[in-house]
Amino acid sequence: MKSQGLAEAPKQVYINNFKVYYQMIAEAQKTVYGGRQLGGGSYTGNATAKLAVGVEGLQAEDLQELTDKIYADYIESLKSRGFEIRTARDMESIPFYTEHLKLDGPRINQEQVEGSLMVIPTPFSYYVQKVSKKGKEKSGGFMGAVSNQNDFTSAIYHKGLPKISQDLNDAVVIDIAINVPSIYLDPKSKLGTAKVKGGPYLRVQSARATYASGKGNKPGAAYPEAAVEVLLTQPLVINGVFASEEFKAVADKKRTSVPSYAAFFTVEDTSVELTNTIECDAGVYKEKVSNAVKIFLDASLEKFDMGLAGEKAK
Repeated sequence: MKSQGLAEAPKQVYINNFKVYYQMIAEAQKTVYGGRQLGGGSYTGNATAKLAVGVEGLQAEDLQELTDKIYADYIESLKSRGFEIRTARDMESIPFYTEHLKLDGPRINQEQVEGSLMVIPTPFSYYVQKVSKKGKEKSGGFMGAVSNQNDFTSAIYHKGLPKISQDLNDAVVIDIAINVPSIYLDPKSKLGTAKVKGGPYLRVQSARATYASGKGNKPGAAYPEAAVEVLLTQPLVINGVFASEEFKAVADKKRTSVPSYAAFFTVEDTSVELTNTIECDAGVYKEKVSNAVKIFLDASLEKFDMGLAGEKAK
């Protein structure tokens, strides 16, 4: 499998997935466990600190509008390269997806990743194996089921891209997932104290863009004849959207002294729970996130261009 083989692919692309995840809430907790103290005579209870941070200032409509813009800009980039673009929206059927369910955008799913909204562009459709009663989508082929893959790990083998490309006369199949977290949480414990600190940390992280064409003829898992895949390994930090602030939840273990003659005693646990919000201007958020995602997608297209030119994409 080489990127250079993309030079022989037809000037057609099929966009298999285009998903953007926006983190809206995060929570974490840390517990230090008590018990009988060294030397006897006293006991400590457990101490638990829990912190939750949520985003304010954004509505679902803002995220849909942002995703539609990101998608539209990307489509224009593909068209400028002379590609005919197809999606499940404008195709009646694909053999690989015979027993799958087609879902249409605009679509917002809050069940896919805890604390995040998965947003699908308005003029886009895609396939899943099924949707659970709670609304979680299951997709990916056999390899995805046995290897616990998710949207942000490599899609070269586990999403059926080679077979889809084969069904479409070796068209380049594109599969994209982008993660935009807003919050960081850092749970720690030290010397009988449980602590969770956190705050705003907006970035593009764990993004992936996969371009695959053809299906190899060797035995084993299906693989593409040619492919380029870009995995974001370092976050693209986005400044100027949230104010700089830090929140802390701290819980200390409580000590109970127990006399030797006591037949019964109670040890008290400690629990501290805090909830905070970080606020943003929706217009600023949309502008800066769009710019950051474009940096990633443009970088993936540069690698794609190398393959189309018959060069090795490093």
